[in-house]
Amino acid sequence: MTQIKELVEEINRFEGIIAEWDESQRCVAEGLKRAIEDLHKEALTRMIVSLKEDSMSALKNAVKDEVVYGLLVYHELVKPPTPTLIKRIETALDAIRPSLQTHSGDVELVGVKEEDTVEVKLIGTCGNCISSTLTLSQLVETAIKEYCPEIKQVKAVK
Repeated sequence: MTQIKELVEEINRFEGIIAEWDESQRCVAEGLKRAIEDLHKEALTRMIVSLKEDSMSALKNAVKDEVVYGLLVYHELVKPPTPTLIKRIETALDAIRPSLQTHSGDVELVGVKEEDTVEVKLIGTCGNCISSTLTLSQLVETAIKEYCPEIKQVKAVK
């Protein structure tokens, strides 16, 4: 993860430098960036087509990686979760929060993966409770699936 952070910092440094250039220089840099991104998008598209033909499970595993998923969303090769889905998930979590809070616990949405998998984090006493698996399956997962039937899986992450 440190490597990703360093890469993002490096990109931000270059963007800062380019922002100080005159408009014609910035246009050249933007054109180069666009051409490289188009090449990457074409390569990713071909890789996805090949993986779909050979191993759909390998493709699904790759998309579970947040960096891979983010890159595919950036290139519009997978759809990001819709704001309405996120809102419905948050509504589901809000509905069960009072029950969790009676035990000094809570839940937060971490993210939506592969359009049918939700990652949540149990916090407070819920995060350390021996019944956390039960809480996740009987309370959190049930509420999310009630509000969002398209969700097939709810995972707890640390």
